[in-house]
Amino acid sequence: MPSLIELAERGPHPVGVTTLRLADPSDPERQLETDVWYPAEPDGAAGCAPADHPIGGTHEARNDAPPARLDAPCPLVAFSHGNSGFRRQSTFLTTHLASWGLVVTAPDHTGNTFFEMLQIQDEDERIRVHKEARENRPRDLETAIDAALAGGTWPAVDPKRIGALGHSYGGWTALKMPGRRPGLRAVCGLAPASEPFVGRRAFAEGELPLNCESLLLPALDDVLVDLETSVRPLFERIGSASLVGLRDADHFHFCDRLELLHGLHEKNSPRPKQTRPTRPYAELLDEARSHRAIRAVVTGFFQTTLAAEPVLLSGENLAVLGPELAHLGSSLT
Repeated sequence: MPSLIELAERGPHPVGVTTLRLADPSDPERQLETDVWYPAEPDGAAGCAPADHPIGGTHEARNDAPPARLDAPCPLVAFSHGNSGFRRQSTFLTTHLASWGLVVTAPDHTGNTFFEMLQIQDEDERIRVHKEARENRPRDLETAIDAALAGGTWPAVDPKRIGALGHSYGGWTALKMPGRRPGLRAVCGLAPASEPFVGRRAFAEGELPLNCESLLLPALDDVLVDLETSVRPLFERIGSASLVGLRDADHFHFCDRLELLHGLHEKNSPRPKQTRPTRPYAELLDEARSHRAIRAVVTGFFQTTLAAEPVLLSGENLAVLGPELAHLGSSLT
């Protein structure tokens, strides 16, 4: 049974990544660029080209590396990026999970990506895109899951061990998945958006509490997805959940190129309805420490729920990692 300290470090597998182009089942002309990260064969990975990164981050994966030869199918985690994000926004985490033996898939939510949202100047158009994304996002993630299950140039996936993971709007997207896939085993929301951002009908009747275990991991200095008005009320409705906070962290601590993205965030502050100032990056947790803590906790959660290797996310265990993490509550039995 690996400890949180061990899970904070890279796993035993090199990582491959392959990119798919999937059609939206409801609109075949709408294409979803989708990545699949997976444990790779050590001898073959070194000869494959390093994967690129849309905003110049470090992407620790090799393009189309030969898959690892494993004794059993892998668990699958489907990742959903944030509003104005992209599928490779959090490769520090998606590749880390793959290094520990999971297959991870992530689609671009076409129409709601960073590069598309940059082009929008009109507020009415922004609202229209937001409403479309609300309809499209859960279907996008389900499409990516189905493609990963169908197989390809990655290790076989176990259809009975599937989890969902997302950041911000993607956290909400991940939380919608148990209602679409009853066999889904686990959900993790990183600074998960709920009603204050998504809208008053963010969840349909019967979607909460969830029918699987969940972890909510908010940033305690997040000025966009607030702990008290957004995340804690969500936690109280979910059911079987753990709530772990990341201290001295804001909304983009869950992304690659943290200093760059937080700098853009500072320039755009204050946002509408922002209730407190955005703290400068120099006052916050740096990228290395925050990403280490996130890797450990999220990998521990999925090892517990999908890989049957229990890692207790207790206050005592979190404290071993350092002061970055706060155990805020648990309703798990």
